[in-house]
Amino acid sequence: MFGNLQVRGEQDEVLKVLRLIEPRLRRLEMVVVAGEPILHGDIGGNRMIPLPFLGEGMVRLASLVLHIGNAPDGVVLVDEIENGLHHTVLTSVWQAVGEAARKFNTQIFATTHSLECVIAAHKVFSQTQSCEFLLHRLERVNDEIRAITYDRETLKAAIEADLEVR
Repeated sequence: MFGNLQVRGEQDEVLKVLRLIEPRLRRLEMVVVAGEPILHGDIGGNRMIPLPFLGEGMVRLASLVLHIGNAPDGVVLVDEIENGLHHTVLTSVWQAVGEAARKFNTQIFATTHSLECVIAAHKVFSQTQSCEFLLHRLERVNDEIRAITYDRETLKAAIEADLEVR
């Protein structure tokens, strides 16, 4: 997937997004190690570091951004978007996902059971000119499953009232 972005000259978009989590990141390169391609990052040391050595969160974010970048004008589905990510970086992750989605004109559908993740997404997207975030909560109503949609104002009120929105 990184190679596809390199061919299109868009690999620096991944770098920009990953810098939100690791500001020291100078460049990314695909390096073949023992016959396997592994994304490496330059954080200013004397050698490039395999991305997994920078943490599971960095790998998770890189994977998300690479999928978004490889689905221009399309859709990316993400199950449990917060998996592998520490709750303290969720705001940065949502910023990164939002930037990548705008850059590649990709719509993201993400699931979560994490209230911290919902709050982080709401915080990030509430700061944008046009709120690009809707929360759909599945709820059982009289033996039927219904989707309840929260827009910016409704979600803000629900969070402030400490209502269950997951």
